Amino acid sequence: MEYIGSKLNIFIRFLKKTGLLSVDLIYRINFMSLFGSKLYFRHKIMSFRSCAFCKHLYYDKIIKKYVCRNSEYEACSSLVPCILPDSSFISNQTYVEEEAQIPWLFKEPCLNFDVLNSKSYFRNFLSYNLNDSVIKLEVLEGILMGSCSSDVPCYICASVNKEIFTKCKYIQKADEIGKCDMIYCNLSQFFDVNTTLSNVS
Repeated sequence: MEYIGSKLNIFIRFLKKTGLLSVDLIYRINFMSLFGSKLYFRHKIMSFRSCAFCKHLYYDKIIKKYVCRNSEYEACSSLVPCILPDSSFISNQTYVEEEAQIPWLFKEPCLNFDVLNSKSYFRNFLSYNLNDSVIKLEVLEGILMGSCSSDVPCYICASVNKEIFTKCKYIQKADEIGKCDMIYCNLSQFFDVNTTLSNVS
């Protein structure tokens, strides 16, 4: 795995230098091949369950929200807590703030939960809108890895609730080691989810 990762990093560095691919596309390739496979197997070992990785969750293009085929929850557009650009307003730079609902990553899965296989595990995070995909994948990486682009993503906690960030006891330690192992735990407590998932890295 390390050998493949090393070879892939060399290839990705080459693509960056040539300018043949956009930075967003390179990130998505890197995410899917390295972090994505690592996350899938970690989740498999821990029997991690989240609606965000369920076969019954799909994106409804008409209402522009993710919908549960089993109707266990109301439709919600947020897979992870983030703010996405609204592509329907082409002339203006407009952003859509996610509803004050629990994002699919933090919802309690129902008895009908059926995990996506390894090839389609990130199906709900990927779309033709590369920018939206990258935003969601970066937030997912930050929540589950504790870092994103080598930075501690404190903005994720702050965007959910300012007090989670301002009252955080782990900021100094996170800065020292370059990642935070408490993001998923803190957000789970805020959304009142019972879980014991540890970070992937």
